[in-house]
Amino acid sequence: MLLAIGVVVFIVGLLLPLTILPLTQQTIIEKTPTQTPISSPSPSQLITIIPQTSQVESYRDLLERIISQARLVIYTTQLLTQLRYAYALPTVQPLVIPVTSIPIITPVAVTETSLLRGEPSTGLKSTEYSLTNVQVSGVDEQDIVKTNGRVIAIARSNDVVVLDAFEKRAVSYINTTSVKGLYLVNNTLVVIRVEPPITILSTITIEGLKYPVTYPALIEILVYDLSEPSSPRLQWQLNFTSIFAGSRLVDKYLYVVGYMDSFKYDSEKNVLVPVIPLINGKPISRGNIVESGNYTSYIVVVVFDITSGEYIAKAFTGGVVRWIYMVPDRLYVAWSDPLSQYKVFLEFLDHLALKGLVSSSKVEEFKSMLKQGLIIEVLEEIRKVLKDLQQDLREPIEVTDETAFLVLDVKGLNINERGVFKVPGSVLDQFAMEEFYSNHGRFMVIATTVNKYTVELHKTSLCPPTPPTSTIRIIIIEERKGSTKSTRAIEITTTPSQVSCEPFLFWNFNVRESVNSVYIVNEELKIVSKLEDLAPGERVYAARLLKNIFYLVTFRTIDPLFAIDLSDPYNPRVLGYLKIPGFSEYLHPVSENSLLGVGREDWRTLKISLFNISDPTKIVEVAKLIIGEYAWSEVFTDHHAFTIDSRHNIVIMPVNIMGIWEGFAIIEYSVEDSIVRLKSLVDLERPMRALYINNNLYFVGYYRTLVYNLPELGFLGEIKY
Repeated sequence: MLLAIGVVVFIVGLLLPLTILPLTQQTIIEKTPTQTPISSPSPSQLITIIPQTSQVESYRDLLERIISQARLVIYTTQLLTQLRYAYALPTVQPLVIPVTSIPIITPVAVTETSLLRGEPSTGLKSTEYSLTNVQVSGVDEQDIVKTNGRVIAIARSNDVVVLDAFEKRAVSYINTTSVKGLYLVNNTLVVIRVEPPITILSTITIEGLKYPVTYPALIEILVYDLSEPSSPRLQWQLNFTSIFAGSRLVDKYLYVVGYMDSFKYDSEKNVLVPVIPLINGKPISRGNIVESGNYTSYIVVVVFDITSGEYIAKAFTGGVVRWIYMVPDRLYVAWSDPLSQYKVFLEFLDHLALKGLVSSSKVEEFKSMLKQGLIIEVLEEIRKVLKDLQQDLREPIEVTDETAFLVLDVKGLNINERGVFKVPGSVLDQFAMEEFYSNHGRFMVIATTVNKYTVELHKTSLCPPTPPTSTIRIIIIEERKGSTKSTRAIEITTTPSQVSCEPFLFWNFNVRESVNSVYIVNEELKIVSKLEDLAPGERVYAARLLKNIFYLVTFRTIDPLFAIDLSDPYNPRVLGYLKIPGFSEYLHPVSENSLLGVGREDWRTLKISLFNISDPTKIVEVAKLIIGEYAWSEVFTDHHAFTIDSRHNIVIMPVNIMGIWEGFAIIEYSVEDSIVRLKSLVDLERPMRALYINNNLYFVGYYRTLVYNLPELGFLGEIKY
């Protein structure tokens, strides 16, 4: 992209109150072409970002506000960048990346079967099969492997492989790239894929100025009918400009969230470029762009009916999306604090004044100059100020990061904005924010790590290489007169001029301390209570809400597992905590009174712990399993890789040991007997997911799927693709 994503988040929230913002809307529901495949937009289709002439006025006010706020972001960002990296101006290289056309479906010849021994097919209705490991019941999440009990869909780098579980063979391929995830509901397959950023070298004119048009990544939704697995049929297709942030599926409605910059910067021409999100190659309607007072990024939400092709696309001015969380009737979009680095810059200037290096009036002058775009002038002034700095500065500053939440009430294709609220700190993942109910109503609990920062300013000198004190050079001279030629050599001695060293200043922005906090937010999106300063110096690694008890893992040298009582949302309290070696990256309930934790004993081993939480005031680790050395599991970063079969009390997860072995670990647990033990290891290159259909256990890899029976784990065969 033309600028790093972090660039656009600095000032997004300049006008954002710290509590709740009322938002307005004008919903426009549209429909994809009736079962007619459409090609992904080509660069030539993305030239015009807004309708011409008469309709341009409907966007003009929005674009003016975008540019007004973007100026301060760009100028402050450039100054920060130059201070940090030896005053080097950032280079901006446009990207021109073509968008691929519609994916091609390739059937597999019927003769290409795999030899498998197993139970006969029993029909879809009576089939028992595993589902994707999700956070909220009734809200599905995208994953790279999906099954409906009859077929298995596998997303790879260049295709989606369709396996027929009954016939036990690969039956077709959907040739496509950059798939972010799949959904499989009955016989409907949803493919979500992305394209990289695109720059279009054309212009539009707004108020007499010409702006180059740049577009971010493209998200594409493809819906296939798998009634005949060997011949997938494309039903619906939709694409929109955004960077993919996440998706959810409730019944037949797919919710996809992305984000994109609202402007781009051309450093050579020194112009700011406003952009509008595109839906199926057309600018999103002005009535579906909701303003929140923040104008340097869009949060784009698309709701898609996968059965009818109807959709609604809305954009909300906001920030860079980090996580999403959803219950069936409400969607939370967490985006990073847009003011953090801007606050750092202001604190940096204030510390210069505090140290007597610059006057307070000069600081105000700097701010005024930045708003006018006089970045070079400000830079030269700061250079002059710091030229005579005699010692390094290391100052703590009271700036903390924040996370903002856009809250949407949803029902089918209807989206209603409840508003925006903020909490201090950064959110670890989607499990660190969950809804819960109590006698007092409906609430949201959010766990964050709040960082406190230090600015370090260092001075040194940059000197060019010192040449010798004198240099003797021999010059050959050739002279001609008529046909006569003569040559001679002349020695020249040079003395170098005095070498001057320039002062070199650089600064670091470091975390000096971190604390953990828990915030409770009510239906009115107000913080009603909080627990702060939990486990100073540590950060949140895992979280899970079970009923009204919120379990929280932090880590630095030991693993405190906190149990926090939320039964009274206005008075949350820590019931107890357990300190043990290591830490958990993922928590999963296996019974009402038991919790499995997947993490590390130290940085070299994989640890699976069984916790007894029957008494939250006295949490006990009743069993643990250590796998090492240098073992790692994808579960650390993606909970979808965690598969549990409660029928047989086993957990399956992909594991890599020392980079020389990879496959799946099958772990047996018993709540009654307090047991966690390794049942088996299965070798498989590039392991992806494990799933079961009836009593067949499928270990899905990138190149092949291994099939075993349950519960014996007898090998039945493999499916190659």
